Amino acid sequence: MAFLERITRLMSLALVVIGFVAVALMMLHITADVFLRSAFDVAVPATERIVTRYYMIALALLPLGWVEWSKSMISVDAFSAAYGRVGERFVAVFVPLLSAVIYGVFGMATWLQAMEQFKVGAYIMSLDLVIPLWPTYFLVPLALFMAMLVCLVRIVAGFLPSSSTGTDS
Repeated sequence: MAFLERITRLMSLALVVIGFVAVALMMLHITADVFLRSAFDVAVPATERIVTRYYMIALALLPLGWVEWSKSMISVDAFSAAYGRVGERFVAVFVPLLSAVIYGVFGMATWLQAMEQFKVGAYIMSLDLVIPLWPTYFLVPLALFMAMLVCLVRIVAGFLPSSSTGTDS
């Protein structure tokens, strides 16, 4: 189980790194666009479209698995003291299970949408530049399925002794 936990953690961390790279590229792209507009009155083509369709999707969604792994989602523990051990155990299984189902349903729906966009070769035009959009449609199901995997690993690890799911970063 430790191997599965480690692989899941590393996969979610890899998506975070890709999200960080997207942030760095976005900053460089926007900086270049602003500099070129100000200094030479020349714009980098399709900056707005690339930022909104590529960088923002990557930085907003790819870290979802890591957020789930590190248990950094918003939670309300107002009544958790009243649950007792059995209630806490139930919540520890039910919440990740419900989350996994929701991530899975949304992941499947967005996967089908991504496949549809891939088949039609979705793109946008900016000036004379063709920007393919279909690749970004795959980022959403990738992030959702990663979060689902984290939830499922957390459920399985919750039934095993000495699991560390979500406790180490």
